[in-house]
Amino acid sequence: MDGMLPFENKVDTYVTKTNNHVLYRVTPTYKGNNLLADGVLIEAYSVEDKGKGIQFCVFCYNVQPGISIDYATGDSSAVDGSPGYSDGLVITPTEEPTVQTSGSYVGNKNTMKFHKAECSSVSSMKAQNKVHMNTRDEAIANGYEPCDRCKP
Repeated sequence: MDGMLPFENKVDTYVTKTNNHVLYRVTPTYKGNNLLADGVLIEAYSVEDKGKGIQFCVFCYNVQPGISIDYATGDSSAVDGSPGYSDGLVITPTEEPTVQTSGSYVGNKNTMKFHKAECSSVSSMKAQNKVHMNTRDEAIANGYEPCDRCKP
């Protein structure tokens, strides 16, 4: 497999053949203050058939054969004899997916409040307003205030 593309193609093929809907999310993951993501978590779940048609959760690493990547600076260069890329770690869900985030806290860009990922307020947020953060300190440093409901 070649990174994300086979998984994107699976979703495209399923939607084209069935005209059903798929919940699809791609979440980049970063270590520390790196400028480049280490990879992306890709999640897909077919709605009408409750995951029978398509359901996966995979992590695709941000690596490329023959390329050395400095994730901290974003610099890259060609390297002969590089070990190549990983096909990704495939995780097969055993039950219907729940809301998962790349961080423990979810901020709302609209209200500038942050919540525990499991807070009921998170499910009512518009996707474009959600900001995922790993720590409470990170949320506060980014100007967010704690939710009055879940008290993160």
